[in-house]
Amino acid sequence: KGKTLKVSMNLESQNKKSNKKRFILRIINIVVVVGFGAFLVYYLLGKISIGQIKDAIVGIDKPSLIIALVVMFISVFLRTYRKKILVGSKRISMTDMFLVVLIRNAFNMVLPARTGELSYVYVLQRKFKFPLEIGVSTLMIVLVFDLVIVFSLIVISIIVVLINKFSSSYLAVVIIALALLVILLLVLFYFSKVIGFFLMIIEKILARYRIGKNKAVQAIYKKMIDINKNIEIIQKRKIYWKVYLSSIVIRILKFVSYYMLIYAILRSEGYGFKDLNFWIIFLAVAAAEISAVLPTHALAGFGTYEGAFLLVLGVLGFTITGITWEAVAFGYHIITLAFIVILGLIAMIILSMPFYKVKENNSVKL
Repeated sequence: KGKTLKVSMNLESQNKKSNKKRFILRIINIVVVVGFGAFLVYYLLGKISIGQIKDAIVGIDKPSLIIALVVMFISVFLRTYRKKILVGSKRISMTDMFLVVLIRNAFNMVLPARTGELSYVYVLQRKFKFPLEIGVSTLMIVLVFDLVIVFSLIVISIIVVLINKFSSSYLAVVIIALALLVILLLVLFYFSKVIGFFLMIIEKILARYRIGKNKAVQAIYKKMIDINKNIEIIQKRKIYWKVYLSSIVIRILKFVSYYMLIYAILRSEGYGFKDLNFWIIFLAVAAAEISAVLPTHALAGFGTYEGAFLLVLGVLGFTITGITWEAVAFGYHIITLAFIVILGLIAMIILSMPFYKVKENNSVKL
């Protein structure tokens, strides 16, 4: 008993030290991320004034803005449809899932490194009483599909842009991009087996080292097994083609809406569709979107989002006159952020209302 007590005390002491280290590292990470974002905002605003950003937003072409927001709203509806068929339960309606998706979008826009995705899992579990593994498994599938689609579009845009601009040096880039695309597609269709392979490695590590005896670690490992089982169940339902097609349309609509927002800002400066190469702007927007996945993504993406967008445009040498790309970047980012966050806040208010009822049956089957 004395030895057992000593071991438990040592483990408790180690856990406290580990938690303290994690807390310190988290604080450092937040400070670095916020500081980096603030520096980028300060640097970029040094090239323009707040008034220029205001003029870009106020002077926006209203019909084009409406079209952009409508297209964005349609993409949200399709996201809802995709999540609904993945969850595959009648307990959650399209209206319910629509509100969940709006909340997820809002948190994703504000929080760094795509941590806002977890809000989808949280709301499903807390409000609609779905098991954790259902939320995580459907989220993982969606992320992999999105990765494949975005990468496919990037490959296409790289081919188009490089053929037009640097035709002598595009072949190696295209071959590498296509090879990575094939790998991603294989991962997609053998997703549960890929996860199963990593779980097998984790099992061997846990069996070999002391950490494997930790109850919390064992619980997490069992939960990962449950998540992978849910992924296998989803694959057996043969809905991948629906998810794949909806994912393609969602991504295309999203980037079209961003393109229309940028066009709406630049139209007042006399720019038309022929002046704004879709594939170049797509690459710039895609870089900005990818920056949101990185740990350096600042609060609401300010600074890092614009920086990634401007970097690609600078590399490709795409210039405009009469207005700066900095003003355009901040302008379309602020409009997108405001639209998505406002919808998310409305969704949170509706879900928290006492009159909003959800089905109480806790037996959820995929």
